[in-house]
Amino acid sequence: MNPQYDELLTDLRHCHWQDFRQSEFDEIATDLKRTVEKYGHIDYTLFPPTFRWNLCSSRLSQGKFDNWDGWEYRSNWSITFQGWNGFKLPIPKWNGKPVEKLIIASEQGIGDEICYASAIPELMVRLGPKALELQCHPRLIPVFERSYGIKCTPRLILSEITEGDAVVALADLFMIYRRDKSHFPKKPFLRVDPDRKYLWRTHVERHGDPPYIGVAWKSRHGEIDYRKILETLPKDATVFNLQYGAGDTLGLITPRNFPDPLDDMDEHLALVSSMDKIVTVTQTLAHEAGALGIPCDAIKPPKGTGEVDCNLWYYGHGESPHEHLVYGSVRVWESQEDYG
Repeated sequence: MNPQYDELLTDLRHCHWQDFRQSEFDEIATDLKRTVEKYGHIDYTLFPPTFRWNLCSSRLSQGKFDNWDGWEYRSNWSITFQGWNGFKLPIPKWNGKPVEKLIIASEQGIGDEICYASAIPELMVRLGPKALELQCHPRLIPVFERSYGIKCTPRLILSEITEGDAVVALADLFMIYRRDKSHFPKKPFLRVDPDRKYLWRTHVERHGDPPYIGVAWKSRHGEIDYRKILETLPKDATVFNLQYGAGDTLGLITPRNFPDPLDDMDEHLALVSSMDKIVTVTQTLAHEAGALGIPCDAIKPPKGTGEVDCNLWYYGHGESPHEHLVYGSVRVWESQEDYG
């Protein structure tokens, strides 16, 4: 058997194709085997873009970071950025060489922006902070400026990025600086305002004794039962509702003055930093906790319970609990049943 084919088959089993019936999977596997035998190697350019992205996500979820083929097809934004649909950037894409001004363009949701921003320190070492301008979601500007000391501006659509010597996609920094599991520092990288952290800690202490645990249970990816979460927590814990968009919830403390991450992410990060632990479904709160170094249990929701089924490769897979591939303080649970 061809070793490359064996590895490809393993990747196939861990991507979205695993939902196919066994007969369909066997048919796909047979076609791939013929392709590998014909060319003597895996020619990824023969595969459709969506398939290449799913294979890439599968490899990454297994901790394989030496092959990023398909990463460029992760979103319509990225496809446009690469020019696969004919779009031409007003300024050149960064080729890795020194420049006086490099624009870092982000394209994902806020949680992903936090995640991929963990590679900015490596870029700072290479080019220096003065050469960088990060275009990000406006709610992240104050925390990124405080954490990295670089210029941050609201993100623009690609056709409006006209200033700078070159531009690089924020998520592409992983493709450059994360080529092995050992390349993930897994250390806290975001800084909050210490005065705001102190004020929020003082505030939560008024509601009971530690440990102070923040809980969230719903995201675009799906939903879990928060009542079952409560059953697993220490009986003496003081538990706070950190679910965005949720009102009063039985069994959880929901102070009226808690910041909403949809309005003020910098203030919300200060609140999260005052917690002793976070328990959440896979959503932005897990990224906040991981970036701050707060212990966090992230629970994968059942498929089909959310608006979208995403390829969230950074949560990895394996027996529960297992390590998050980016954050050192986050443990991942494959299901709520595992957690309970």
